[in-house]
Amino acid sequence: MTNFDKQKLTEIVLYILNKTKGLDYYHIFKVIYFANIAHLAKYGFRMTTDEFCALPDGPVPSVLYNCVKNDVLCDKELGTMIQDSIAKGNEDAYYMLVAKREADMDYLSDADIEEIDKSIKDNAYLPYGELRTKSHGEEWRRAYSMKQGRKVMDVIGMAKDGMATDEMLEYIKDNLEIEAALA
Repeated sequence: MTNFDKQKLTEIVLYILNKTKGLDYYHIFKVIYFANIAHLAKYGFRMTTDEFCALPDGPVPSVLYNCVKNDVLCDKELGTMIQDSIAKGNEDAYYMLVAKREADMDYLSDADIEEIDKSIKDNAYLPYGELRTKSHGEEWRRAYSMKQGRKVMDVIGMAKDGMATDEMLEYIKDNLEIEAALA
């Protein structure tokens, strides 16, 4: 992830936290996931470049997840951005997050905001069980069934789960090839 990608991801989390007045990280991850796949299916680009991994309770943006959980695998730069921008709950509510500042809207496009707002409306307040079931799509099942290694979800599979058309899937494949060539 580039510095811009990390800052944008931080601003996405802050936007969600400010809109919801605070939320647990499980719901934040799912709001981001569903906004990301809707954005991907509609516009052909990911809203965030963080890799989503299939964990037992559903997809999580893996770099963000490691930083929120203070894992040793946390990206130091993103970890600092998160720590400086987001407050965590105390021992009784360690999973709750609140924004320390407003999101910098220069990092979010109108399309990003549209999909995040829709995902907040559709997912932020769903009961855990419903949200867990909803997030276990075809791509999650494929990635989760892998026997070894990280259970990384495929961008094309996520786009299919987001209901991308065949034409959009081809466009996404082309964009991914260009990204890979430029990396």
